Amino acid sequence: MSCEIRLQMVGEESAIAVGSALLKPDPDSVATLCFTIASADPVGLEAIRHARRSMLREEWTLGREPGEPSLETAMFSAEEIRWTVTLSQRARCIERLAELEARAVRALRELAVR
Repeated sequence: MSCEIRLQMVGEESAIAVGSALLKPDPDSVATLCFTIASADPVGLEAIRHARRSMLREEWTLGREPGEPSLETAMFSAEEIRWTVTLSQRARCIERLAELEARAVRALRELAVR
């Protein structure tokens, strides 16, 4: 069984005002982060689902930091993840998706050992 799961950022769609007077983007502007899901088989997708459910349970039981985005608002499909967040939340969202990827890989490895 392969432990090959990767989330790769492929784009970002921003709703940022553009103009010569704009020196610094408004942190409340929104961006949609787009990640592709690279997995060798359906077992990899199930590992991502498992990791996502685990992270959501943690959000619901432990809560989130003020201003932290909820993984619940991210849109998942078999091929990609799209998450619309404010620019101030962007870096934390990327960290959360890296954590999701790491948890999915660990879940796959645990299945391979069994």
